[in-house]
Amino acid sequence: MTATEPTAGRLRPVDAEAARELLERGPDGRRDLAGVLAHQFPLQALDRGELDRLMVWPVERPVGVLYAAGSGTIMPAGDPRAAPALAEVAGDLGWRVLVGPSELGEALLAEVGRGLFRRRPRAREQRFMVCTEVIDLPAPPGLRPADQRDLDVLVDLACRLHVEDAMGPPIPESARGSVRARLRDSVAGGDTWVVADRGRVVAKVDVSLRSRTRGAQIAGVYVSEEARGRGIATRAVGAVAAGLLRQGLPGVTLHVRADNAAAIAAYRRAGFVDRGRWTLALR
Repeated sequence: MTATEPTAGRLRPVDAEAARELLERGPDGRRDLAGVLAHQFPLQALDRGELDRLMVWPVERPVGVLYAAGSGTIMPAGDPRAAPALAEVAGDLGWRVLVGPSELGEALLAEVGRGLFRRRPRAREQRFMVCTEVIDLPAPPGLRPADQRDLDVLVDLACRLHVEDAMGPPIPESARGSVRARLRDSVAGGDTWVVADRGRVVAKVDVSLRSRTRGAQIAGVYVSEEARGRGIATRAVGAVAAGLLRQGLPGVTLHVRADNAAAIAAYRRAGFVDRGRWTLALR
């Protein structure tokens, strides 16, 4: 950035409506459901008045937004021209995961990787998928809300997913406390579902966001290896999504590795439609 170029900064209250309008725009530039579902998390932060989580470029009349979640995840949105400025502020956020629409995400990663001693984070393609209509699939036998007695197996399944989804090396026992705390909160909030087979939990589905106006996002889907091939993922995800839609939410989203053909097929059968390429990067 040169001294004459506008810089990025924290979103000001006076510009909150302009940021909301930007995030609610769909691919055709109009405010519509496609834009809302693609930018659920930063829009929810706006709805809650959490402006400190939103960095924008330029500060006046922003065209680019960077949302910083408390978990070390950042989500870019908007015009790729914002990449150099947003990359500068991203460096100060201590982020570990970047996820969002690919055009700006990849431009931001290219800027983050510039410099003699900088290394571009590992990145991969995700598919962003959306469900807006109830698909009447039979729920898998044993599907139920998780309870605190399930925590041990939930932690185990989450740690297996972490490795199988190439998010990093195995999580050691000494570091599983944060996984347990996250799942404890999710269970307490009614946001984790399990599938039990003969009394043993063999699958899990988490809901990482739930908003009456911004929709919901499904995450953390995992089926134990011995229970695969029986349609559990399709029916569990379909049942959870249908329940959310019947509550009046405008849509349910998820993102999945582009090379995970089996998962993509399962989600399609559950009523999800592929809405485009996303980028996930890990530091």
